[in-house]
Amino acid sequence: MTVREAARRQVVYGPNILTRRGRRRWPRQILRQLTQPLALLLWLAAVLAFVTGSGALAAAIVAVILLNAAFAFLQERHAEHAVEALAAYLPPSARAVRDGKEALVDARLLVPGDVIVVGEGDRVSADARLLEGSLEMDVSALTGESLPVLRSAEGDSLAARLLDASDMVFSGTSCTGGEGTAVVFATGMHTELGRIAALSERVGHDESPLEQQVTRVARVIAIVAIVMGAAFIPVGTLLAGLPLGDTLSFAIGLLVANVPEGLLPTITLALAVGVRLLAREGALVKRISAVETLGSTSVVCTDKTGTLTMNRMRAVEVWTPTSGIMGLDGVVPAAPPRSDLARFAAAAVACSSAHIAPDGAETGDPTEPRLPACSVGAWPAKRPRGP
Repeated sequence: MTVREAARRQVVYGPNILTRRGRRRWPRQILRQLTQPLALLLWLAAVLAFVTGSGALAAAIVAVILLNAAFAFLQERHAEHAVEALAAYLPPSARAVRDGKEALVDARLLVPGDVIVVGEGDRVSADARLLEGSLEMDVSALTGESLPVLRSAEGDSLAARLLDASDMVFSGTSCTGGEGTAVVFATGMHTELGRIAALSERVGHDESPLEQQVTRVARVIAIVAIVMGAAFIPVGTLLAGLPLGDTLSFAIGLLVANVPEGLLPTITLALAVGVRLLAREGALVKRISAVETLGSTSVVCTDKTGTLTMNRMRAVEVWTPTSGIMGLDGVVPAAPPRSDLARFAAAAVACSSAHIAPDGAETGDPTEPRLPACSVGAWPAKRPRGP
């Protein structure tokens, strides 16, 4: 593809990035905080307090509602990074063929029809169909599969699921072995990773157990307050002989007094404390009501690889003829030259196809980097050359 044609398609298809849809959801989020059942009860109390001339009380109740809504809104907005987290899977650059020459281009400039080169250690920038070559791909980011899968230009594309097609590679996945060329057929939000990003933003909101309980409490409080206020009207006028205007003022006062103004901010602050405690453990809470839901959960069904685990294997034991089975803490201890441990470390490094960068980044089959990584302490020499 020529540079000019790539620029034209860039205008048609847009940049190869993951974008957030519905960015202006914040008015709806604020409205949800202002119209939850307990907040509606407080709004009613504020109106009744204002009607009876208690302007200071009405202003205080409104301030409580607004401060609580603002606090909960800011807490939830701070944690909304689902699309940003998925965007981290996309590499900043890609090897593409432009004007007949292979060049390193900005991954955001890839368009459908681009021919890209994928090799060991590369992260794929867009969904593409292999034209030539065979690759081992780490697809755990999309499917949770911990073992690499084989992708080949001679593979079958007539799979039940697009992700299972053996001649396709997908945005966000990594090549652990081999090299090949592929033609891009989807970019940005049209990729499989983009569809996941879109789904993560369209997830519906189900009431948590706490929200259901608060709704029931608000309903009970409203019924009790209305019944008490209505019952006081005949009592005040018939038994106490009060004027109707004074009786109505007392009845409204009873209604307002039955509304727990401090309950809503207390619940919000308690959940916010839970959010902070979870954040210290590395957990990101998108909606603060989820804290109570998590506390009520007895069974969690989730993918393991990359979710409960880091998708990084670690050597825990090594066996040698002289030492037998030796427990490891991920690293082989320093060993004298020509010892069994030193020979083991040398063999582990020499036979591995993995590469470990100076910054610790690992490429290759997920099982491969573990042996050379754990052997560095016992045999810090470079991998010998040769077949």
